[in-house]
Amino acid sequence: MSAVQAISPMVGSPGPLGRVWRYRELLRELIVRNLKVKYQRSLLGFVWTFLNPLLTVGILVLVFSHVVRIPLPDYWAFVLSGYFVWNCVLQTLNTGTYIFAEHSRLTRSVAFPSEILVFGAAGSRLLELVAEIMLILVLLVAFHHHQVPSSFALLPVLLVIQVLLVIGLALPIATLSVFYYDVHHALPIALTTLFYLSPVFYPADMVPQAARPFYFLNPIAGLLTLYQEVLYAGRMPSATLLFGMIAAAFLVYFIGYAIFNRYASVFPEIV
Repeated sequence: MSAVQAISPMVGSPGPLGRVWRYRELLRELIVRNLKVKYQRSLLGFVWTFLNPLLTVGILVLVFSHVVRIPLPDYWAFVLSGYFVWNCVLQTLNTGTYIFAEHSRLTRSVAFPSEILVFGAAGSRLLELVAEIMLILVLLVAFHHHQVPSSFALLPVLLVIQVLLVIGLALPIATLSVFYYDVHHALPIALTTLFYLSPVFYPADMVPQAARPFYFLNPIAGLLTLYQEVLYAGRMPSATLLFGMIAAAFLVYFIGYAIFNRYASVFPEIV
């Protein structure tokens, strides 16, 4: 059954996550399509998923372990533990700036919840991230921990937190992009700022104690710290950080969805 055939007119409103589940077959086909389009006519194909981030990690490790010299043992392991997560966030949020315009014909001609497009973009990146994390786990076990830390069992929880958080941020970005093309120009600046305000290449412990409450108002900082605790340090994160991020992820998701839902009905008239 094709994606279009799988769509039926919506009856009622079962809620934000319920609406997505109701159109899960369309979501699956969008995820598969996104991956096929991304790697078509590419000699290396899926290898680019690992290659581009690994090259960036190599540069960060070279600069911050031999030039700036951040004092962390196995600095490469620290960067690996967070950079792939950051790259996933970056790409998903960037997708939000054009996702509705790219599928404008579909949204105008077929009745389906348009948030599915954002979920599809996030889902395809999540699959890539899972493959990347599998490689990272092998490297960390072989060359950093020399065993399998029990904290690795927490990774599915971190992935759920990340999905909710990123979709909650991508939905309002996609919404604003429909009305204001300025978002296309402003988002790269905002993401570059966020890169330096998040513990991608330095640990959050380096932030002055007095500034940390403000620093962790950035939910990406908390997300990366969770991954670094679980992957690099190989220990369970504090309950305060873990449950605080779970609450933050749900809060960001529902606020983002509320903003999106307020204007979603007019998207087909504009894009």
